[in-house]
Amino acid sequence: MGVMGHVADHDEALAIMRKLVDALPSGSHLVHYDGTSTSESMVDAQNRYNDSDTAAYHVRTPEQIERAFDGLELLEPGVVPCTHWRPEPGAGEPRPVDAYCGVGRKP
Repeated sequence: MGVMGHVADHDEALAIMRKLVDALPSGSHLVHYDGTSTSESMVDAQNRYNDSDTAAYHVRTPEQIERAFDGLELLEPGVVPCTHWRPEPGAGEPRPVDAYCGVGRKP
């Protein structure tokens, strides 16, 4: 949950996740979210953060986050902004955020 962005190389992050998912029994679920490069202001803010003396965080595209669910049964509504993943009925239109999430079931 929001930690794979600390791995700079996206393919390496996916390999780590795959190793963990492979060890899980059938019927287990992967819940994953990460910050996304869906707005220029988010990318700018993240670049400023990464330029400071902190552990860098690398935002991904929604498509890159969706790749984490390859081989899994992606639950509805799929990979969407976190505020859009099964929002409370009657709560109004959820605000968009620069973080996408999803839940996948291991067959």
